[in-house]
Amino acid sequence: MRRTTAYFQARYANNESLFLKDTTASVCWAWIGQNGYTRSAGDTKLMAMSEQDANDHKGPLSGFRVLDLSSVVSGPMAAVVLADQGADVIKIEPPGWGDGIRGLGASRNGLSAIYAMINRNKRSVAINLKVAAGRDLVLSLVNDADVVLQNYRPGKMARLGLDYESLRAINPNLIYASINGMGEFGPLADQKVYDYVIQGVSGLLDSHQAGSGAGDLQMVRTIIYDKVTALTAAQGITAALLARERGAGGQHVQLSMLDAALYFNWPDLMWNYSFKGQGISFSPDLADMCEVSETKDGAIISSYLGADTSGYDTDQLLQLLADNEIPVGRVNRRSEVLHDRQVQASGTVLELEHPRGGVLLQPRSAVRFDGTPTPPPIPSAELGEHTVEVLAELGLSLEEMQALAHQGAIG
Repeated sequence: MRRTTAYFQARYANNESLFLKDTTASVCWAWIGQNGYTRSAGDTKLMAMSEQDANDHKGPLSGFRVLDLSSVVSGPMAAVVLADQGADVIKIEPPGWGDGIRGLGASRNGLSAIYAMINRNKRSVAINLKVAAGRDLVLSLVNDADVVLQNYRPGKMARLGLDYESLRAINPNLIYASINGMGEFGPLADQKVYDYVIQGVSGLLDSHQAGSGAGDLQMVRTIIYDKVTALTAAQGITAALLARERGAGGQHVQLSMLDAALYFNWPDLMWNYSFKGQGISFSPDLADMCEVSETKDGAIISSYLGADTSGYDTDQLLQLLADNEIPVGRVNRRSEVLHDRQVQASGTVLELEHPRGGVLLQPRSAVRFDGTPTPPPIPSAELGEHTVEVLAELGLSLEEMQALAHQGAIG
């Protein structure tokens, strides 16, 4: 059973000074805050309320444990889908700096918005995989894990002794999910890859070409394939868990960003390239069948109208087209999305209070389950906040944890 930080605070209330005043390791977030931050009594109450609610709203993946060894976006976002649906996700991060995305993008009081979104509902454990004792801790955690998720480049986990074959020897029923950029094989398999690279290789930039020259090619201004890969990975993991429940045992789930991108692109962006040989009736892209039209006070997107709409108010035009069964929508600026009537009515965006970042606005899980409703979200954890909690679940004493910290294995 997952225990809250409050439980361990109560259990070890007199051990605040136990952790290494003479070392750089900051082992226990549950006791000693970093950067001057500690969880308040109100925060503990919030966590306790969330756990109480979770007794009735556990989510469909309740009871499954996931070790999230991934970083940045594709892996962590896959893991948060599982966490949002009730899985106990333990995020393993390097001591000292943690997942590099902790410092990316918009932030408040040092809390990154993107990190907070794709790492909520997880426990954070700071383990140094470069140290043998740290790797041994991961191997111990694998015993009770249902899933291990990693997005290192091919070969890295084998060098660490944390590849599928090594972990399967410990836990034959393990679902081991590997995400990489270009695939396990081929001339670019070892290349460092970010989303924009996959946008180029997959042909997406060609679909956003404004003119005939290379200078007219345009990126999609979001990390689309990091997120597509994440959703694909989450689906693959749950499919493997279902197969295991039906007797298939553990298995290695492998996918690349490039494969996920091509699968995503293919139905429409590649329809003119889906037949071999002659006799093909080519077609414009689906995007050519709709248009963005300017109005007096904004813009709309609809099926192709071929008409001047600049004399209409947006609301007036939306109603006119909807009355005539023409699919149409308002074009919102990002700053306007939260004020959209449909967004507000859907209850999609929630307020979540983070002890350091204050009130955050985040979307709820996109899937709603009426039989196994999901628990309310818990804010993203501070680096190593649950190290002691998780290692105590392994049966380690505080003295043993202190020794591991001296070795640089935990932080």
